[in-house]
Amino acid sequence: MSEGIIASRYAKALLKLVDETGNGELVVSQVQELQEAMGSVHELRRVVDDKKTVSPEQKITLFETVIAGKGETLAPEIIKFIGLMAKNGRLSDIRFIFNSFVSLYYKSRDIVRGRLVFPAYDAVSQDLEDRIRTLIESRTGKKLLLKTEVDESLIGGFLLEVEDQLLDASVSHQLELIKRQFVERNRRIV
Repeated sequence: MSEGIIASRYAKALLKLVDETGNGELVVSQVQELQEAMGSVHELRRVVDDKKTVSPEQKITLFETVIAGKGETLAPEIIKFIGLMAKNGRLSDIRFIFNSFVSLYYKSRDIVRGRLVFPAYDAVSQDLEDRIRTLIESRTGKKLLLKTEVDESLIGGFLLEVEDQLLDASVSHQLELIKRQFVERNRRIV
């Protein structure tokens, strides 16, 4: 069976569980923290993917340690879910399943996720965030969950990513467009 089908089925099961318990916000928040930790710490990712030498209980302990670093305890829904995955031999698919769960959770709540990236020297004003939020929410009819980031390499402008759409309003991108137009026009003249 493909990873996508497996991830979708398990993600739906976890979504159903959090809908029953009403603890969705906490679970999705902790799942995102675990995803971030697995994405940034190669050794954690390796241990989680290890089927032979690391027991499910040890993996739960690792996850509890990650969440304890944020001053919280691991949600009982996650512990129960990891137990189910361990029982079915699917712990090596946890990253895909968590990714599917987060997407399903937000989709079920009519929430789109976005990311606004701006230069280090240019603090994004609340006015710009509000305008972007209003525009996206009016166009999609859904609530926008906007995350802001700083990118040292940007010399001006911003990048806006919403779901699978990217708006590159950076100065470097605009200069690249001007350069392409200049080259194309000069080729026509010669």
